[in-house]
Amino acid sequence: MKKNTPSKPSPPQPVSLLPLNGCELGLDDLFLDSARQDLLSIEQALARRDYGAIQQTVHSLKGAAMIFRASATVNAALRMEAVLNTGLPVDHVQLSAACAALRQQIGPL
Repeated sequence: MKKNTPSKPSPPQPVSLLPLNGCELGLDDLFLDSARQDLLSIEQALARRDYGAIQQTVHSLKGAAMIFRASATVNAALRMEAVLNTGLPVDHVQLSAACAALRQQIGPL
């Protein structure tokens, strides 16, 4: 009988989004404040190895980044989701690297 092993998911495809228009520019500070709060939550959960909390927060952050057309942030969040969604035990080193990439996109707290 053949052993059923989970297959490795394909890497996420980069997302390309249009820039914000003039009406939306006033909201970027609100998005950045929220994204920084999410990043802080993600980093705290990473320290606790609470991968479920990371998954929820990254998914939420990705959605907000899509609304604000922050494609680099969306791609960094997709990378984190890819590490979390392999079906295998989470590679903490790889997840930490993906979190660092997300931090580069969001900036300092």
